[in-house]
Amino acid sequence: MMNTRTHFLGNIKLIFEHGVRCSKNKSRLMRLLAIHELHYVVEQILRERASESGVEKVQQDVFSEILRKLHRNKNIPEKDSLVLLNDDRNRAEHANKIPPYEEVQHYVIIVQNFLRWSYENYFESDFDLIMLEDQIIDKPIRRVMTWSRNFIKEGNLKSASARMYEGLGAFKFVMFGYLTEHKISKQMLEKQNISIDLADVLATLAFKIILADDVDALKKISQVKTNYFDTGIGVISQYPVPEFRNKEEAENDHEEILNIILTFQDRIPSEAWRHTDSNENLEPS
Repeated sequence: MMNTRTHFLGNIKLIFEHGVRCSKNKSRLMRLLAIHELHYVVEQILRERASESGVEKVQQDVFSEILRKLHRNKNIPEKDSLVLLNDDRNRAEHANKIPPYEEVQHYVIIVQNFLRWSYENYFESDFDLIMLEDQIIDKPIRRVMTWSRNFIKEGNLKSASARMYEGLGAFKFVMFGYLTEHKISKQMLEKQNISIDLADVLATLAFKIILADDVDALKKISQVKTNYFDTGIGVISQYPVPEFRNKEEAENDHEEILNIILTFQDRIPSEAWRHTDSNENLEPS
């Protein structure tokens, strides 16, 4: 089980990477989201460090004051740029003045440098080596999603696609199995000439309720076709394997699937996920 520190650092990296994806879109909304998330991860790191190091309380825990006090104890690289980030975030939030695209891209570099530095100097961790996939509860899903990330790095986009969508298919497979009720499957209703499968309907409705606040996640997971079979097979999932034109497309899909898994895996009990993996020693293919 992942400890609290690793979980915290993994979440910060996940939010940062989402901010980076937002920053690549030049629209005002995406730039607004990006600047908020870039500021958020810096602020959370500073607050965590201030709490651990016993830095005295400052009035209203003002960002700039926390930064100043921590900088006094240990020099923080590009501190002035972080102050400007805070100023720009405040203007975006309170005056609707969104930084231009080029400035947001500059902040991406500043924040990434800060995270690499702070992970090492504050928490003795390597920002680049933290695997967000390690936060996946289900071990077989964790395995294939890790393979997917490694295939992307190697440029093997076909295998990456197969593995990440296997992970998405398995995610829906496990959740579907938990959310459905085999006692109302179509086999139980055939004698009454009812052709619909209420077990499938029940799980489908449950998914729509659980993912109701995330239309994109619901659309993504709906690409996986899942059904219940009362013939010893149980739940079966069929998933697509799209062809990516480049690494960026593969990375975007991988991060989207990973975000769905990490966001919604806690909606069902931990015991419903698979905590062992008979294939964990297999070589990726």
